[in-house]
Amino acid sequence: MVHGAVVDGYEMFLLRRRLEQLGHQTCLFHYRSMMRGLDHNVGRLIEFISKTEGDIVHVVGHSMGGVLTRLAFERAPDPRPGRLVAIGSPLLDCWVGHRFERMHPHVGRLLVGQTVHEHITNLRDLVWRGTRDFGVVAGTYPFGIGAIFSSLPTPSDGVVLLEETKLQGIRDHVAYRINHFGLLASKRCAAQVAGFLATGKFEKVASG
Repeated sequence: MVHGAVVDGYEMFLLRRRLEQLGHQTCLFHYRSMMRGLDHNVGRLIEFISKTEGDIVHVVGHSMGGVLTRLAFERAPDPRPGRLVAIGSPLLDCWVGHRFERMHPHVGRLLVGQTVHEHITNLRDLVWRGTRDFGVVAGTYPFGIGAIFSSLPTPSDGVVLLEETKLQGIRDHVAYRINHFGLLASKRCAAQVAGFLATGKFEKVASG
């Protein structure tokens, strides 16, 4: 499990517990997003995964955690089988991050942190280049820090735009009318994550 930027991973407690109830063993990769750069944290994640025990290793990332997961498996994929899920992840760009930095370049950069800053200033390939099944769960209820901007594009989960989650070449994508952190507390989303880890596909629902 890989948490998002700024936070510490406690917000993933419910999702971790639900996956454990469904038979998975979980461990949390913790990283510093404010003072450490993107490449540094990707490198640490690659090392963490390589030291994680298990014949099958899945990785689930929330927000920037999904970005780190994507890059880790494009650069140095673990040879063991497993699937990847990104939840509310700005895989293509981060409008909210750009907007904070435009408010005041120095203060905005301090607010979003070094990892997010490097992500939005070095835009990534629009296509998934890894070999693992990669699924993305997105939210479309715009309640979050991004809502302070009246110009926040729609649809979004309040932090990440729906379009920013649509990485080409992934195995599957599903969206719920839930906000950015609400995705982690949702039983439906936990069931979708577990289903994808088991089968490589989501149960289709109407996005809104």
